[in-house]
Amino acid sequence: MRVLYTFCILSFFSLLASGQTTQTEFGKNRVQFNQDFADWSQYESPNFITYWYGEGRLIGQSVVQLAEYDFQEIQGIVDYRMNDKIEIIVYKDLTDLKQSNIGSEEAFVNTGGQTKIVGNKMFVYFNGDHNHLRKQIRSGIASVYLNAMLFGSNLQEIVQNAVMMNLPAWFRDGLVAFVGEEWNSDLDNDLRNLLLSGQYENFDDLAEEHPQLAGHSLWYFIASHYGTPTVSNLIYLTRIHRSVDSGFLFVLGSTYERTTQAWKDFFIKRYTAEKQLTTSPDSANLRELKIKNKRNVPLTALKLSPDGTKVAYVLNEIGRIRVYVHDLATDDRTLVHKGGFRNAIQATDYNYPLIAWNPNNMELAVLYEKRDVPKLLLYNVLTKEKTEDELINQFQRVYSMDFINPNELVFSAAVRGQSDIFRYFIKTRQSQRLTTDFWDDLDASFVQVHGQRGILFASNRPDSLNVISVLDSILPVGDYDIFYLNLDSIGSPELVQVTNTPLADERMPIAVDTTWFAFVSNESGISNRKVGYLENYLHHFDNLIFFDDGNQMRLHSDSMITEKLDSVALSHIDSIKLVPVIKQRAVTHFTTNYDRNIALHHKASRNDRFVQLFYDGNKPRIYYGAALSTSPVAPVLTTFRQQKLIVKKQPAFDPASNKPQQVMKEVDKEPVDVETLPQEKQDTGKVDIDNYLFQSEFDDTEVPTKGKEEKQPEVVMPPPVYVPVYADQQKENKVHRFRPGRITPYRLKFRTDYVTTQLDNSLLFDGLNSYAGVPQDFGYPPPGILLKANFKDLLEDYEFEAGVRVPTSFNGAEYFVVFKDRKKRLDKHYAVYRRRLRFTADPTPPTVKYDNIIVLGQFQVRYPLDVFTSLRGTATLRMDNTQTLATDLNTLEVPPQKSQRFGLRAEYVFDNTLDVSLNIKNGTRYKVFAEMIKSFEISLANGTSFSANEGFMTLVGLDVRHYQRVLKYSILAGRLAGATSFGKEKILYMLGGTDNWLVPRFDNTIPLPAGEDFVYRSIATNARGFLMNARNGNSYALFNAEFRSPVLRYLFRRSQSNFIRNFQMIGFFDAGTAWQGINPFNEESPLNTWTESNNNVTISVNYFRDPIVMGYGVGMRTLLFGYFVRLDYAWGIETRAVQDPRLYFSIGMDF
Repeated sequence: MRVLYTFCILSFFSLLASGQTTQTEFGKNRVQFNQDFADWSQYESPNFITYWYGEGRLIGQSVVQLAEYDFQEIQGIVDYRMNDKIEIIVYKDLTDLKQSNIGSEEAFVNTGGQTKIVGNKMFVYFNGDHNHLRKQIRSGIASVYLNAMLFGSNLQEIVQNAVMMNLPAWFRDGLVAFVGEEWNSDLDNDLRNLLLSGQYENFDDLAEEHPQLAGHSLWYFIASHYGTPTVSNLIYLTRIHRSVDSGFLFVLGSTYERTTQAWKDFFIKRYTAEKQLTTSPDSANLRELKIKNKRNVPLTALKLSPDGTKVAYVLNEIGRIRVYVHDLATDDRTLVHKGGFRNAIQATDYNYPLIAWNPNNMELAVLYEKRDVPKLLLYNVLTKEKTEDELINQFQRVYSMDFINPNELVFSAAVRGQSDIFRYFIKTRQSQRLTTDFWDDLDASFVQVHGQRGILFASNRPDSLNVISVLDSILPVGDYDIFYLNLDSIGSPELVQVTNTPLADERMPIAVDTTWFAFVSNESGISNRKVGYLENYLHHFDNLIFFDDGNQMRLHSDSMITEKLDSVALSHIDSIKLVPVIKQRAVTHFTTNYDRNIALHHKASRNDRFVQLFYDGNKPRIYYGAALSTSPVAPVLTTFRQQKLIVKKQPAFDPASNKPQQVMKEVDKEPVDVETLPQEKQDTGKVDIDNYLFQSEFDDTEVPTKGKEEKQPEVVMPPPVYVPVYADQQKENKVHRFRPGRITPYRLKFRTDYVTTQLDNSLLFDGLNSYAGVPQDFGYPPPGILLKANFKDLLEDYEFEAGVRVPTSFNGAEYFVVFKDRKKRLDKHYAVYRRRLRFTADPTPPTVKYDNIIVLGQFQVRYPLDVFTSLRGTATLRMDNTQTLATDLNTLEVPPQKSQRFGLRAEYVFDNTLDVSLNIKNGTRYKVFAEMIKSFEISLANGTSFSANEGFMTLVGLDVRHYQRVLKYSILAGRLAGATSFGKEKILYMLGGTDNWLVPRFDNTIPLPAGEDFVYRSIATNARGFLMNARNGNSYALFNAEFRSPVLRYLFRRSQSNFIRNFQMIGFFDAGTAWQGINPFNEESPLNTWTESNNNVTISVNYFRDPIVMGYGVGMRTLLFGYFVRLDYAWGIETRAVQDPRLYFSIGMDF
C-alpha cells in the first residue's frame, strides 16, 4: 500500500515536470597492462566453481582445496545453507586484480527503485602467503552467505529486504572478518593501541572510524561470552526484526548499549592489566626519530645503512609512494624515489616498493612496480645518481629483498604461483632458485654465521627436510617458523629449523653479528624480538663401509647391513668405520617485552646500531638505539595468548623461565655434545670435523638436549579467563582431492546484474544531452517509467544494457540498447536509441500535428591512462524524421522533414572522487571536451543520393568540480562549467533554474537572439533565484558553490533511518551568465534591448542589464521513498538588485 501511495505522489509530480538533470558522466577506469587474461580455466568442486588464468593453476588448486576445506565450518558458524555454488575468481597478485573489470560499473544518479541482485561471486588474489589467501576465501564465503541471510536468496526476498535493511557498517564488515579469521595477536594489538589511546569514548566512536576491527572485536566478544551459535541466532533475528537493537535484546537479553559497554569494560580491563607488566618503547633506552608525517601515512619499509648513519624508509599514502633517506646526524632527509597516486577506490598495495642497502654503504636499492613490470632502481647516496633496470619476467612478484654482496641479491618471490627463495645477479639479470616447493617462503635475509654465508627466511613448512612433496593431502596454511639455509655447504644445501612454535608466527629475521641473529615472534601474544645462534651437535652415527675394490658406501648406523647388501657385496667388504654425523641447531630466547608489536626492525651490519618501528594508534613511530641487546628478557603472556593455548590444548610457554630453546628432532638415543665425542682409531688419520657429511637419507627424529638453566626474572601472569569452544575443535576438516582431469576452458556466461524500475525524466546515457528532443520542447524528454536491465559476463568484460521508458502520457516511448566491450585496455561502447513522439507545434486552430522519430547510433572508445584519467572519443549518427499527420488535403501533401547529422566528440576526463555517503563526495573531477557536428542529407527514395549541407557546428567546453571535506561529515562543493558553440549552426544555452526542477517556469521577458541559426536548445544550471532563460546565448559560464551538511547525523549518530542519515542542510551561491557573440558585456546585446510593435510602429528601448546574475539561499535534501528530493529557497541578484525569493522542488543528486 505504501509503495502504491508513493507511486501516486511521484506520478503527480511527473505530470508537472519537464525538467532534466544536467548530470555529466565522469567515471573511473580499469587499466589492462598485459594480455594475461586471454585464457581462463575453470574447475568445479562440490560447493564451488573456481576460475584462474595463465600460470595461476597452482594458486587455483590451492583455492579449490582451501575453500572446500573450510566450507563446512563456515556453514556451521552462520548456520545457513545455499543451493547455488559459489564462484571464485582467482588472480595471481593484487596488481592483476586491479586490472580486472569486476566491480567497475558506474553508479546510478537516481537511486530510486534500483535493486542490486546479490550474487554468489567472489574474487581473491595471492600475495605469497596461503594463510592470507585462506582468509580472503573464508571472508568471501561469509560475505556471500551473509548477503543471502540478510537479503534473501531469490529475487522477491532481495527486492523486499533491499529497501528495509540498513545495517551499520560494523555489523556486516565485522561479521565477515570474524568468520574470515580467528581473533589473533595482530588484531589484539591493533585494538589495544586504539582503546588505550583514549581517543574513543565508546564502541560507536571506534566503529565509525574502524568498522571492521570494531565489529570483529564485538563478534569475538559475543562468541566468547555467549557461545558461537549465538552469532547465527543474532543474524537471524536481526533480519526478522530488521533492527540490530531488537536482535541484541531478544538473543542476548541485553540492550545494544549495555552490551557494547560490557565489551569496552572487558577489553579495557584486560589491556590495562597487561600494560602494567610490559615496557613502552618510550621508557626503553631508545631515541625517537622524528619524521614529517602529519597525515600518519603508513610506513611500509625501514632499513638502516651498514654504517648506521642513515635510515631509509617508505611512506605509502594509499598508493602514493615516497622513499626517503634520513641522515641521523644532520636530521636531513632526501627524497630518493616517488611514484603512484592516491587511490582510495582500490586496495592499496603495501608490498611495493622494497628497499635494501648495498654492503658498500653507498647505494640504496629500490624495487618497485610500474605498469605491472617490476623495476630495480639503484640510488647512489653520494653522487645522487640513479640507474634503473627491469627484472626478468620470470618473477610474478617479489616479496622481500636483501643484498648478499654488492652484485647479488636474495629474493623471496613468486614464480608460477609458488613463493620461493632466489639468488639474483644484478649485472647479468640471471637468477638461481634455492627452494622449490609449494610451502610459502618469505622475509629472506642474508646472514654470515661462523664465517659461512647463509639465508634466514620465514616459512610455514612443517620441518626442515627438503623433501619434494605435492599439493595434495597437505595444505600450506601452518604457522611461520624461521629457517636457515647455508649457502656455503657442500652439495645440496640443508635447511635448519631455527624455531618450532605451534600457534605462533616468527617473521622478519635479520643479522645481528657473526654469531647472533634476530627475528620477531608473537609467541607471547605480542610481537617481541627474539635472538638466537647456531650450534653444532651430534645427530647420529653412520656406518662407512669400505670395499676391497676401493668403493665406499654409507649407511645409517641403525640400518641392517645384511638387508641392504646381497651376499656378493657382503663378501667384498674390507672394513667398516663408525662416522659421526654433525648437524646444526638453533638456540633462541626473547630479548624484549614491549607493550605493542614491533612492526619493523633492522640493524646496521658494521656496528651495533639498530632501528625499529611501532604504531601508536595510527601514528608510525621510529626508534633507534646504540646496541641491540642479546640478554634474555621474560615477556608477559597476554590473556588472549593464554586463551588460545588452552583452546588448542597446547602447553603454554613459560615466560618467567625463558630458557634458551633448542629446535631438534627426536632420536632414539640422547644426542651427545660435540665436545664429548669419542675418538675412534682410524687408518687415515685424525677426523676433520669441518668435513663431516651433514645429511642423511633417513627421516630421523630428534629430541631436545639438556640446556643450561639460567636464572630469569619472575613475571606475574594475568589470571586466566573464560575460554570459548570454537567450531574448528569439533571435527577435523578433510582436504579435497584435486583432479586435474576436471579442468575445463572457461566459456562466456552472462547473467542479470541488476534490474531497475523507476520514475525518470533524465537522459539515459551520455551523448544524448546534446541532441535529445526536437527544437520545440527545449530538449526535455517527457517523464515516464523507466524499465532497465543489465547483463554481464562472469568477468564483467562484456555488458549488455537494454531499457524502455514509457511516458505517463503514453506519448514518446523510448528504447535503447547498449553494449560495452572492456576486455582489453581500449574500451568500446556501442549504443542505439529510438524515440517516437507526436506533438502539436501551435495549439491555436487550425492545429497541425506532427510525428517525430529520432534514431541515434553511438560508438565510443575509452583509453584509460590510469585509474582516474582517460581519453574518450565518441562518434554519433543521428537521424530525425518529422512527418506531418494528414488532417486535410493540404497536410496530406506536406513532405516529411528529414535531417541527418554526424558528430565527433573528444574528451579528457579526470575523476578521483570517493562517495563518502549519499550526495557527499571527496576529491576532484573534471572534463574538457570538444565536439564537431556536420549535417548531411542522404536519400534512398529514388536511388541513392547524398548531399553535404552547409550546416556545421563546433562545441568546446569544460566542467570542473571539487569536493572538500569539512567538519567530519560535511563538504564544501564547488563547480565551474562553461561551453560555447560556433559555426553555421549553434546551440542556444538558457541559463536559470536548477537540475530536475519539477515545476519549471520560463522567463519570457528575456528576448531570444534574432538572426542566428540555432538548431538545438539546452539549459545551463544551476542558477537558483531565477526562472529558466534568465540569460541566453551561444555561450555560457557558470559557478556554483554549496556547503552540504548532514545535520541530523551529528545529533543521531547511531540512527539507521535513511531519512535521518541523509537529511542535509545546504547553503549555496550561484553566479553565471549566457551571452551571444564574443563579449558578454557588449552594449548591443539583445539582453539590453526591449522591443514593442503596434501596427506600423515599432519601439525599441535600450537599457543596461548586468549580464552576470547571482543567487544565494538555503536548501534541504533527504532520501524519501527511495528518491533523493531537494528543496531550495533562493534569492536572485540581477543588476545589483535582490529579487523576490523563489522556491525550487526537484529530485536527483546535486552536482
